This record gives sequence, C-alpha cells and structure tokens, in this order.
Amino acid sequence: MRSRALLIALTISLFSPFTPAIAAEPKVAIAYDIGFLGDNSFNDAVHLALKAAKKKYGLVEPFVREVPTNGTAVDRLTRLRFLAKSGYTLIIAVGPGYRQTVARVSKEYTETQFAIINDKSIAQLNVSNVYFREDHGAYLAGVAAANLSKRKSIAFIGSEPELLESFTKGARANFPKIKIKNVSYPDSVESLRSQLNGVDIAYSTWDGDPSVVAVISEGFAGKIKLISEIPDQYFAQIPQTKSIVVATVSKQMTKPISQLVSAALESRAIIDVLDDAEGIYGREYNATNGGVGITFNIAVNSSLKSQLRQALLQLKQG
Repeated sequence: MRSRALLIALTISLFSPFTPAIAAEPKVAIAYDIGFLGDNSFNDAVHLALKAAKKKYGLVEPFVREVPTNGTAVDRLTRLRFLAKSGYTLIIAVGPGYRQTVARVSKEYTETQFAIINDKSIAQLNVSNVYFREDHGAYLAGVAAANLSKRKSIAFIGSEPELLESFTKGARANFPKIKIKNVSYPDSVESLRSQLNGVDIAYSTWDGDPSVVAVISEGFAGKIKLISEIPDQYFAQIPQTKSIVVATVSKQMTKPISQLVSAALESRAIIDVLDDAEGIYGREYNATNGGVGITFNIAVNSSLKSQLRQALLQLKQG
C-alpha cells in the first residue's frame, strides 16, 4: 500500500504541470531561559521532560533542537526568528522572560505554533500558554504544614495574598485553630528572622535568592522545617538545603512537554480556552490533572496521606 502511494505521488510529480505543496515536517525546538542547562530550575526541568518525550516518540536531530539565550531582547528575538525560519513547527520558550518575544514572533510566523512555559498572558491563537495553578500548590502545602507541625504554629513566607489565602484554607481544612503567621517577604532579613520565632513549619514562595533558606539554616537549624517550591526555587535542590526542606511543591513538566510534542507530531496544537474574553489559549496544569504536586523527604504518616487525598478531591470539586 505504501509503495503504491509513493508511485502515485511520483507519477503526479513527473506528469503534472505543478508539484503539490507538501506539509511541513513536524519539528520541535526548545528555547531555554538564561543559564541554559544546569540551572536547577525550569531549564533543567524542561530538558528532562524533553528527554523523556524524545525517547517516547523517537525524536532525533534535526527534528528536535535546544538553544540557549544570553537573556537580551535582541538575542531572544534572533533565536526565535531563526528557529521559525528553519522550519520548526513547534517552538517552546521557557519562562515569562520570553513573553514579549513570543508575542512578537508569533505574529510574524502565524503558521508556526509557539508555546510559553509558566505564563498565561499571550493572546494569540498560535501560542499555547502553559499555565500552572500555584494556588493548588499552596493549598497542598497548607494541608501538609498543618499536619507536620507539632507546635501547631506555621508560617507563610511570601508576598502573594491569593497564595496566602489558599495556604490558610489548606492548613485549616483539618486544623481550624492552627496559628498561621503571614511573613511578608522580600523584606528585611531581620524582620524575617524575628517573625519566625515560635514556628516549626514554614512554606516559602520566595524564589529570588536563597536568603530564606540561609536564615532558617543559620538561626533555626533543627527548629524549623521548610516546604519549598520546584523548579521555581533553584536553591531548593542543592545538597545544603536537604536538612531543612521537608517537602517540595512542584510544577511537573513531563506531562505538558509530552502533550505539546505529541500534538506537534500530529499537526495539532494545545489550545484550550484559558481566558475567553482576552483570547488566551493553552492549557492549565493543576493538582487534579498531575501538573502540580507535593513530594516529601520524610516518611508520611497515614493521616497526612488521607488528608492529601481529601484535599485533591476538594480541589477537583472547586
């Protein structure tokens, strides 16, 4: 059957006055953020997810390509244009640092599908915004923190009111009287240090530097355990933090990268409606579809396992 199809195609090309247009061969490219590989953050997470997708779908060069950036607007623009001109049918940009570049190049190459990781702002039909529900992660962190706290005094370290609200709801789902300290950060290190007194579990959303980890390890070693975030917090995965990090809230990259690649190979796109009014498309990844989760560096007791199962059910029900 395949030989017959090839013969027909050859006959058409030899005897027709024109040659039919051939659809572009599916090709996937990843444009990494500053730091390239070895950043312990989104670049590494996406690279590992791509490695799994390459093995799953049998992708090899030149049908898959990975490129770095020095972070300048000119470099980002040059690299994305180069990939689009080179015939890559899906270009995945890692991180909101590519927001303006993807918005611009996607308008220039409307037949190319783009995706941006960890962003939800580009209103283009040929852009898949890959967005993670951080409030789901905060809710799970709250459930875990309340259960693991022996003093029933925990802290939220960050500056996002909506995440504090989710963390509080998670913590009080099973322990309604638990004490929760709202430690605004980034702020002065002195203020952070003073507000952590009396707390034994803290959840931090600060990803700018390892100052929170440093304060806990230097001033509260053995007294406070930390729930961190990956891949947002690159410092959460270095050996020096293992003694204080009890759990990590994670954005899972394997599923979105696999789904993006699978769609590209089938000449499809991931364009669920994320914001109908603004015309933003892509896919939301959350705690109920495997996009957001929490893992532990300690043995988890049966009550916490049960509470986490209940939490997932509550999140699924909205």
